[in-house]
Amino acid sequence: MKSCFDTAAKIVCIGLCLIALQNVGWTEAHLQIRAAEKRVVLRGEISKALGEYDMHLRGAVEYLICGRGGKEYESIIVVDATAQELHAAFGTLGVEAGTPPGYDMETDEPTPPRGETVVISVEWTAGDKPQKVRAEELLHNVKTQKPMQHVAWIYTGSRIVPDLESEDEDAMLPQAFMSNDVVALNHLDGSALFQNPLPEAAAENLYKKNDALLPPLGTPVTVTIEVNQKMQFYVLISGKVQGVGFRNFTQRNAKQLGVNGYAKNLANGKVEVVAEGDKAQLDALVALLRQGPRYAKVDSLEIDERPFTGAYQSFGIRY
Repeated sequence: MKSCFDTAAKIVCIGLCLIALQNVGWTEAHLQIRAAEKRVVLRGEISKALGEYDMHLRGAVEYLICGRGGKEYESIIVVDATAQELHAAFGTLGVEAGTPPGYDMETDEPTPPRGETVVISVEWTAGDKPQKVRAEELLHNVKTQKPMQHVAWIYTGSRIVPDLESEDEDAMLPQAFMSNDVVALNHLDGSALFQNPLPEAAAENLYKKNDALLPPLGTPVTVTIEVNQKMQFYVLISGKVQGVGFRNFTQRNAKQLGVNGYAKNLANGKVEVVAEGDKAQLDALVALLRQGPRYAKVDSLEIDERPFTGAYQSFGIRY
């Protein structure tokens, strides 16, 4: 039992240390907790080991993110934080681990992962130009021949397994603490802290790196893992966006995504969109707004993230 208490004490200690890092500069830290924004920011790099075993793996990757010493050869990003530190950070944010994928012996069927969801973005600098993308865009789906679709990753906290290094035969701990697997791409891989929600990803070797977008191996990156909480986006769209069906386009897509709010033409030629939903839904809507309907030409979008109000029960058009 002593080992169990030691493990719990270590997690509490890490959590207390991470609290002290909130709202401070990077200094020596490789992890920041931004409690007010319900997000964790990590330092890392595009894995230098990608491609080391391509003759065997044929370019397939199994992890979006791992920690140092994890499966770096089949991970897109390697972060400096450990899975144990990240687990403690989410505990500090008040986010409880869900249920990892498993197997139901009665139905003889696999059970999907369940838990709170997060949105993951990646930033780096190319020359002197900052780049920021949703993490999924760094992956290529070999089935669709397109970048991986945007998803809300499931925080399960990893499956619990025996602690083989403990002297206590009953000691248990999250498997990710040993493997340093952070974000798994296979839908049924319970070793990582976060799982892919797409059932189609139960198939092996579904993803490869997206060479059209991925920066050079070893490029330093910043990874933001943000709780997929409800919020409001206030968006102003500029360009040829009036008289081209932009409001109807916005309404149609918002309803499909489950987003509430409204779209309105402004006297200055811009379109105003107020949208409420969870972060993943709103990001998906913004991606569509950047394209616009067929005859539109979007020059720019201004986005202001605001607190969720719940004031809208559907998505309408205002005049």
